Amino acid sequence: MKGYFTFFTCLFFSVKLLATAQVPDYLITEKDTVKLHSNPLEVYFKVHPLPDNLITSISSGNWRGYIAYFKFKDNKLVVENIYKEFYPEKKADLHAYSLVSIYKDVFGEIQNFPCDFYNGLLICPYGKQLQYVHMGYSSVYEYYRLFEIRSGIQIKSKDLFGDEFYKFKKDYFSYFKTTEEYKQKAEEFRKITSDMELNFVDAFSEKKNKKNKKNKKENKYLKQKEAEFRAEKELDSFMFLFLDEYVKTIDIPNKQ
Repeated sequence: MKGYFTFFTCLFFSVKLLATAQVPDYLITEKDTVKLHSNPLEVYFKVHPLPDNLITSISSGNWRGYIAYFKFKDNKLVVENIYKEFYPEKKADLHAYSLVSIYKDVFGEIQNFPCDFYNGLLICPYGKQLQYVHMGYSSVYEYYRLFEIRSGIQIKSKDLFGDEFYKFKKDYFSYFKTTEEYKQKAEEFRKITSDMELNFVDAFSEKKNKKNKKNKKENKYLKQKEAEFRAEKELDSFMFLFLDEYVKTIDIPNKQ
């Protein structure tokens, strides 16, 4: 069990996914400020990286290093503010931090920076947390509100109960598996898990051989197939867990 924990911990680091529960971004609505199980600025920062040395500390609960607040202005998604976590050098509480705005460092003097680069689904959980999952944005909530965004403009929204949202994810995942994006991501996952599983098997085989004092010739082909089988077995459950990153629309497209 400990070996598998180490394996998957390394996997999460390798594919740059959120291995622990993450601090969310937020959406400011007319009545409230709600969590976002989406990170619209990640698309922007892939093209326009954050200034060097702006983010000086990253916690395990916030791999992206910032917390952004969004709102709708004239039905357009804009950035209201963006913060970094500041951890004082001398503090009694090791987890204590304050939020420091880095808006001007990132966007200059432009107010309400427009997210016209974003196409996707904003997933906003609210209400009672029904199940806590210590991984990414996988915790389950009582209600969900979905906003579909095209070129930064809100085109539709929908409210779902928790069980309805789970069914929506299952149906969307069924569609997603038919897409080229899924095939590409799945192949990346297979390659990473296959390589790491081989190392995992190698390490334990070596210990086993030393313990039994045997020098058997290794069957590398068999080990490769075993690694591929393990990777394939975990693929669907793993990608479903992080499906929020790939959900683009409220209405599930027809399968091709």
